[in-house]
Amino acid sequence: MFIHRHKVQFYETDLMGIVHHSNYLRFYEEARVAWAHEKGLIDYQKPGSASHFVVYETQVKHMKPTFFGDDLEIEVQGKTEGNRIIFQYRLRGRNKEICSVAKTVHVSLGLDLKLLRLPADMKAAMESEQWTETWL
Repeated sequence: MFIHRHKVQFYETDLMGIVHHSNYLRFYEEARVAWAHEKGLIDYQKPGSASHFVVYETQVKHMKPTFFGDDLEIEVQGKTEGNRIIFQYRLRGRNKEICSVAKTVHVSLGLDLKLLRLPADMKAAMESEQWTETWL
């Protein structure tokens, strides 16, 4: 399982120092991109290397708040179902407590916005993943 770490910045919080709900999808995207980079699927020097994967669906469940200065750990799991790529995320905050879980579904589109088959390297990366349990 892949784990990404993120330190909560002041601009990600509201006036009470609590992370605004809109930032959780950003944290999950950051973790997903780091996962793909580690697998060699995205090159940080070539932003277009990830451009043909679009978000098809998102789902987030918030259980506990996170705060300015927290060191977050975001666990990432992925799998494929047909032409869809499914990621799920588990975000841990203070005391390693689970604060949020999420799921995103992605598809690959061509420049003409038509659905494409998943590239072989993506399928291979996903097949090497272990989906240990469903969190959401």
